[in-house]
Amino acid sequence: MFNEPTNSPDPEFDTVLGWPQSWPESNPVGGSLPPPGNNAQHSRIYDFHNRFDPVGAGIEIPPHWAVPWSDLMMVMMVMFAVMYVTKISETNVGDMFSKEAKYQPLQEPAAAKKVIVQNSPISADEILRLSQSLVTQAKLEDIDVALTDNQAVKVSVRGNLLFDLGKADLKPEAISFLDKLAEIIANNNFEVEIVGHTDNFPISNPAYPTNWELSTARAARVARYLIQTGGLEPGRFTLIGHAFYRPSVPNTSPENKAKNRRVEIIITRNEYTP
Repeated sequence: MFNEPTNSPDPEFDTVLGWPQSWPESNPVGGSLPPPGNNAQHSRIYDFHNRFDPVGAGIEIPPHWAVPWSDLMMVMMVMFAVMYVTKISETNVGDMFSKEAKYQPLQEPAAAKKVIVQNSPISADEILRLSQSLVTQAKLEDIDVALTDNQAVKVSVRGNLLFDLGKADLKPEAISFLDKLAEIIANNNFEVEIVGHTDNFPISNPAYPTNWELSTARAARVARYLIQTGGLEPGRFTLIGHAFYRPSVPNTSPENKAKNRRVEIIITRNEYTP
């Protein structure tokens, strides 16, 4: 690879390559180069050799950046492994891997409602007596309580006691009565029918296009209040809207029309079965 050394005025170095023609056999650096001296060419050769043989030249090489980085990663891996083992040790490992372990969905908390403590169940006759007593104590003239042909107790609330004309919003005057009636219904397990009626005055608006919608909405409003107030089972209730097709008296006068605008709360003799 190199040209053959040629003779030069300097007996120690070749003038072409700057390479020594002969080196001493005893070399303290490694046996291949003479020790450094003051000669410029001599020092250049010594430095060139150190680049390719730093260990032989006694030069200490600093560690690569990947070495401390890998040590740091190992420490972090061990730390997270210890944290994971500590966490799973707090659980029952057998339950974690058991085939019988099943996911139990979270149950949403029930809506807050007024719950009436139920006493011992009362009979249908007792329901009739309590309902009549309730009406007497409330001194309400627009409420009738009677037994039907099938021995159900029917509480009929007439006129404007519950609702204003053309509306289905409960009036404050009816709240106290419905609260007490909810207590009576809560102390038995009979099915309940809520039936809405109107007079023959036709209604037509976006909320209630016909009397069918108005009568049904009034029945639904009464049922919903009783259920929420008494903490009652909604499955016990049946809602019916008859519009003006089942009047109790002919719609021939304002007084009769007021009697036909009514909501009937019928406590049947049928036991409720979920």
